Amino acid sequence: METIDLEIETIELDTNIPERYNYYRSYYVKKADTNIITVSANDFKPLKHRPSITASAVYTLRPGSEDYYRTTNLIKAMEKAKAGALLYIKGLIDMGPGGTAALLQYRIDHYEDLHINLVDANIQLVEQRMIYDCSFKWIPYRIKN
Repeated sequence: METIDLEIETIELDTNIPERYNYYRSYYVKKADTNIITVSANDFKPLKHRPSITASAVYTLRPGSEDYYRTTNLIKAMEKAKAGALLYIKGLIDMGPGGTAALLQYRIDHYEDLHINLVDANIQLVEQRMIYDCSFKWIPYRIKN
């Protein structure tokens, strides 16, 4: 019989990290919108019914998922939001005079994102802050009413 000496190592958790940042997040961006939706991986919702376990389980994406970009990286979400907005604006411009009213309304509705939040310099600033500050939380700029 052989005996093995085991050494137990104690790992201490870093308590300096605020609890609100201690989870995984993913980001959803509608293809024609500039709003970035943050979804926490810890945001569980109770099931209304118990799923039955079968040998042939079918997994589907949520309805309308083709209208979203999904990513776990905030910078990529910001870039996707910007690209989607520019593509949508280009489509409205291509409509000619018939798209002018919709274009003006879109620019008014998404003013902060188009002119402040999704400008390349601000996206790079957010990226730098995320690298140097592990507890950084992005809050998009909004004009107060």
